[in-house]
Amino acid sequence: MTQEKIKEEAEKVLEELSLTLGEVELEETYYVLKDLNVLRDDGTPENKKEFRKLALKNTHKIDEDGYFIAEVGTWVL
Repeated sequence: MTQEKIKEEAEKVLEELSLTLGEVELEETYYVLKDLNVLRDDGTPENKKEFRKLALKNTHKIDEDGYFIAEVGTWVL
């Protein structure tokens, strides 16, 4: 097939497609989300000692002050 023949076939297909789609009746659907970004009520903060122990057990590195040392992901660099 020559390039000119391919172009003619493509134009023919597009024209038939646009005629067919022009006859299609579309119905739009809208979704309403009333509870978007729902937050829980604020309460008094709690200092849970067991949380810190569990977090320290799961971390790889801790500095001398007891803070976690996190590494930047290789995909970020």
